[in-house]
Amino acid sequence: MVFSLAGTALTRATGLNPGPIAPIASIATILTGVYAIFGQHWRRMVPVLVIGAVAELLGLYTSFPFGAYAYTDRWIPTLPLPSDHRFPLILPFAWALVAGASWSLAPGRGWPRALLAGLIAAVIDLPMEAIMTGPLDYWRWKQLGPLPGGAPIANFLGWFAVATIAATFLNRNSDHAETYNPRPAALILGGFGVLLTGIALLTR
Repeated sequence: MVFSLAGTALTRATGLNPGPIAPIASIATILTGVYAIFGQHWRRMVPVLVIGAVAELLGLYTSFPFGAYAYTDRWIPTLPLPSDHRFPLILPFAWALVAGASWSLAPGRGWPRALLAGLIAAVIDLPMEAIMTGPLDYWRWKQLGPLPGGAPIANFLGWFAVATIAATFLNRNSDHAETYNPRPAALILGGFGVLLTGIALLTR
């Protein structure tokens, strides 16, 4: 996180192109967060990766459930798809990070926990949209909506639905005897929030 903020500040001050350093820092940040959330329980992450990837592919080609959007070539590495679409390869892991952290923060069991995790993830996405579509330019909305970054209301609902489904699978794959410990997720999301806030301030 500190490295990413320092790099952003240096780029802003000097006008130099960071080249591959920026995407490498982004990938490292996401994968570090994913490891902190799942750790030795990495097998729980597999359904979340699949759910996130399927939801994004569905969204790119049908505009459901998030609205009409397209990824740019900024979120390297990207996989070119038919009909001139791009799919960032780190994207499923970003879903695992947010959905997994949201589930870790949600207390309780069963469907109430899944619903609360879905709501947390949808709320987390709100400030992310303004940074990801603004200074980072990772994706663009084809039809602007009223939410931060021009996101449509469908995006909030889509995030809620997809994250709730992911949380349902995490419920099924978890051991109810485990001690509830939201601290790692809170630290990861807090750090991520600081990073996004720093990027926003440095690129104003």
